[in-house]
Amino acid sequence: MKTKKKTSSDIGSLDAVISKGKATIEETNSTSKKTKRGRGRPKSRVKKIQCPFYLPEDIVEAIADNCRGNKSVFAEDVFKFYFDRKGIPY
Repeated sequence: MKTKKKTSSDIGSLDAVISKGKATIEETNSTSKKTKRGRGRPKSRVKKIQCPFYLPEDIVEAIADNCRGNKSVFAEDVFKFYFDRKGIPY
């Protein structure tokens, strides 16, 4: 379905064209710049560093069996539990 655009009869008049415009003045201050937000909900970023370990096969199998899908989170929980138990500040 096509629609026709509404045009006024006094289209040749310069004053009519100027009065119907919606122009705004843009301010280009460096302090008024906004950062672009990413998609989705905002996430808190925690600085993490990758550190590989060499572990015996039986421990690796135990981690794989008990990790609930994410080995990094499982390792983090284990280390926090150990540090809390021993009184080591982290």
